[in-house]
Amino acid sequence: MGQDKALLAHPSGGVWLTALVEQLRPLGLPIRVLTRHQAHDLLLKDQSVVTVLQEPPPWAGPLQALARVLPAVSGEALLVLPVDMPCLSTDVFEQLIEAWQLRPELVAVAHDGDRLQPLLAVIPTGSPFQPVLVEQLQAGRYRWIDWLSRVPHHPVHLPAAAMVNANRPEDLAALTS
Repeated sequence: MGQDKALLAHPSGGVWLTALVEQLRPLGLPIRVLTRHQAHDLLLKDQSVVTVLQEPPPWAGPLQALARVLPAVSGEALLVLPVDMPCLSTDVFEQLIEAWQLRPELVAVAHDGDRLQPLLAVIPTGSPFQPVLVEQLQAGRYRWIDWLSRVPHHPVHLPAAAMVNANRPEDLAALTS
């Protein structure tokens, strides 16, 4: 994109990061933002429901970021969201969480009708999820889909329009037109 996607203006107001936080608020869940950008911390400093965690280097992508926040102890789950899907909504999060609650021993991963969207998921903590993650990273394998193929998961079909991923200026232009 050539710039920090989290700080792009969002059509509903604010920027992509604050719009995502606003869609999460109705769920009543604790919100943790893992970032390597100090600007995100400053932007969210007055948000009482948000904890911003600064990701230390080295930065090796989203799978390593997950390893920094996925606990080794069982009994919890993380709703993992990408900031570059600006059409996500509270309803989509609720659908994903409800699907996970039906099968809490599995990762519930979003599916847009064509393919998995692995950065939009509910991930249980503990074994086998965290140990497989650590093992894969130690082997120098950083692809999220590779990790997902090694842990029990099930696809959750969600509206494709909500999962539009914007990575290039052309994607951004298509969203605003």
